[in-house]
Amino acid sequence: MFRYNAEQFSALPRAAFLKALRAEGIPASGGYMPLNREPFLKNVFESRTYRNVYGQKHLSRVQEMNLSCPQNDRLCNEAVWLTQNLLIGNRTDMDQIAEAISKIRSSGARLARA
Repeated sequence: MFRYNAEQFSALPRAAFLKALRAEGIPASGGYMPLNREPFLKNVFESRTYRNVYGQKHLSRVQEMNLSCPQNDRLCNEAVWLTQNLLIGNRTDMDQIAEAISKIRSSGARLARA
């Protein structure tokens, strides 16, 4: 995984970068969404078992803290995930990844307008 900085690609949105990377034959994804906002956590925090073990006051504080995770949000918005099998290739394979990223970077402004 690496962090995508749109400023380095003429403000090309990450979704467009990922699409362009896949078009170059490099499978990539945006990875996880912010898991702290997933409904399953709210269900756990509100479960009778958790309320009995931790108490409502403590759980309310944890839930409030859990909703504000700016660094997690930033990472989820910037991450580009490459599969492990992609990264166990040889030097030529790694060069192809770098070349694809370089090609997208040089086309960033045009891609951002599209």
